[in-house]
Amino acid sequence: MSVVVVLQAAVPRDIGLFEWLLDGDTWTGRAGILSSLLDTVILCGAVMATAIVLTVPLATALAHYRKGELTLTWFVTLSRAIPTFAVAGLLVPIALKRGWGFEPWPIFLALLLLALPPIYLNTYTAVRQVDQGAVDAARAMGFRERDVLFRVELALAMTVVLTGIRVAAVQVVATEPIRAFLGGDGLGRYVRDGLGQNNDTLVVGGAILVAALAATTGLAFALLERVVLPNGIRRLQSTQTR
Repeated sequence: MSVVVVLQAAVPRDIGLFEWLLDGDTWTGRAGILSSLLDTVILCGAVMATAIVLTVPLATALAHYRKGELTLTWFVTLSRAIPTFAVAGLLVPIALKRGWGFEPWPIFLALLLLALPPIYLNTYTAVRQVDQGAVDAARAMGFRERDVLFRVELALAMTVVLTGIRVAAVQVVATEPIRAFLGGDGLGRYVRDGLGQNNDTLVVGGAILVAALAATTGLAFALLERVVLPNGIRRLQSTQTR
């Protein structure tokens, strides 16, 4: 049976928020903010990479061939109604029984289920609604179906696809702190420790750190969209919005 040792951030109750945040010891060490931040980023990055690999190719292909719209859309939409904390809580006993420990698998699978709907629905809808005239023109020029799929439909739908990925990433980062209440680590540990110690500085500080990381994630994906989106697509979109 695995034993999980969770380090707690022991902070005096009378310490101020800015004093705590500006203290170098708060950021360094095994129980420091940087260590917890890295832990959170790694988990969220793994969740998003898995969600993108599983969802974008499938949704793109199904939208291109007009297949499985009702079944998969119903399934993915249904997953939105399942609380992430409940999923993780149900998976913890299974993970412990199999010797996997409290983490990362229960929270990983719960966050993955959270990330799938916005990516799938945005990708499917965007590819499905690409201007049919552009698709027919590509076929008339001799494009193979694979080229039509990736060079025309997915390229034209990329803005909406990236929006779905950005929404999913922000949701995953904002929800990941529940991991700390299931025996895990990450930035949510400060909120958990603050509640356990009746320390408002830890609770507020942890909430600020999570909110800052979620906002940074949204901004990073918005900048990524500007970098990866082809210039031709940007010019086409700017022309359509005039």
